[in-house]
Amino acid sequence: MSELDKTLNQLTLEQHLLAAVFLLGYGTALGSMFGPIGRRRALLLAMLAAVGFAALTHPWEHGVLLVLCAIGGVGLFIAVASAFSAIAALNRRVATPPNSFRAGGSSPDLRDAAAQAVARAAHAVKRRRRHRTT
Repeated sequence: MSELDKTLNQLTLEQHLLAAVFLLGYGTALGSMFGPIGRRRALLLAMLAAVGFAALTHPWEHGVLLVLCAIGGVGLFIAVASAFSAIAALNRRVATPPNSFRAGGSSPDLRDAAAQAVARAAHAVKRRRRHRTT
C-alpha cells in the first residue's frame, strides 16, 4: 500500500489531466445527457484517457489499480444516490394522504384555475385580432 501511496504522490500534471478527462468521459458515457453516439464517443475518450494514464504511471499496474478504484468509486456513488432516492420516494409515498395529488392527476381547484387562465388568454387573443383588423 505504501508503494501505491508513493505513486499517488508522484503524479504529474499530465496524469492529473488524463484522470480528469477519464472521470468526465466516464460520467458522460454513463449519463443520458447525449444520445447513443455521444455516449460511445465519451466512452472511447474515457478509455483512451485511462490507457494513457496507466501508460504514464510507473509502474503501470498502479495506474490500472487507480483507474479501477475510480470506476468502483463512481459505482459506489451511484448506488448510494439511488438508495437515497428510493428512500425519499418511499417516504413521499408514506407521507402523502391517499386523496391528495396522484401522478398524472390534479386537484379540481387547480383544473378550474387552469381553465380560467386559458379562457382569459383566448379572450385576450381575440381582442388583439379585432383591433388589428379594424
